[in-house]
Amino acid sequence: MASVNETVKLDKVSYTAEPARSEVAEPAVMGGKASVTVAVQAHSFRGSMPLPEHLAQYDRIVPGAGRLIVEEFQMNSQHARQVELMSLRGSNRKDMRAQVIAGLLVLIGFGLVYELAEHDYDGVAIAVAVTLLVSVLTAYLSGTVMRKRRRRNQGGIGRVSAAVQA
Repeated sequence: MASVNETVKLDKVSYTAEPARSEVAEPAVMGGKASVTVAVQAHSFRGSMPLPEHLAQYDRIVPGAGRLIVEEFQMNSQHARQVELMSLRGSNRKDMRAQVIAGLLVLIGFGLVYELAEHDYDGVAIAVAVTLLVSVLTAYLSGTVMRKRRRRNQGGIGRVSAAVQA
């Protein structure tokens, strides 16, 4: 009969039993054979931070490892927010430039329409005005449609980004 600390050889496989905590194992000896019932526990978590118990275990193995893991998580989170904020600011600047340029082009177009009308080129003035109006509306409407598509494809990420910016 094998004690709890001995190696048991069955055919070609050997099992080494170590003393188990009483709350997870029930050693039993029946008919000259030793058997141990063991409760197995698995941990899983989602996200980038391990459970506090796991951090404590890391600290026991490598002193200060838990703190390093938390600091790394904080630095990565801060970096991700900064990158997203920079992206939002760049996008806002790009949109602002596009609006200013579009506004200037519309003003130039209206000035051209006015000058053409003043010099009795009414037909050309109307053609320029209609072309200007159609191009501005097309740009506005296509931009609105593209923004809606982008939001739908991102699954609402735009709302999170707005919260980060505020």
